[in-house]
Amino acid sequence: MSRTSQIDGLPVIDAKHPLTIHVQKRDITKSDPKQPDQCAVAQACKRELHCIEVRVHLARVYIRTNDSNWQRYIVPKSMRQEIVAFDRGGTFEPNDFEIRPPQPSQTAGARAKRAASGKHTGTGKKHRKYHVLRNVRGWPA
Repeated sequence: MSRTSQIDGLPVIDAKHPLTIHVQKRDITKSDPKQPDQCAVAQACKRELHCIEVRVHLARVYIRTNDSNWQRYIVPKSMRQEIVAFDRGGTFEPNDFEIRPPQPSQTAGARAKRAASGKHTGTGKKHRKYHVLRNVRGWPA
């Protein structure tokens, strides 16, 4: 049984094709730090793609262009660094970013498939503590 992710009652599907987002100075001036739906990247997506709604988080971008679903993209490292700097009070530099669809191992059902296969997926090593970013936007709902 697969678990379907949802945002506001609409299913989240993995994107099929990459998108290039051109963040301009006017997107940055209209944006609001720490707000996934009002940040500079979200403003650029709304301007370029004519989206109904966009949510930009530290690892994923969710774009809704219709009334039936959300599309999920992966945030590149360069965009993540700009988001963290911006959320912490720095500037967001205008740039072009390519958001890509998830790799097969990053898709919504990949973890469930691995668990169902019965194969050992761990390395046997102790888990290390993760570094938690502070004073930035929260994770997706």
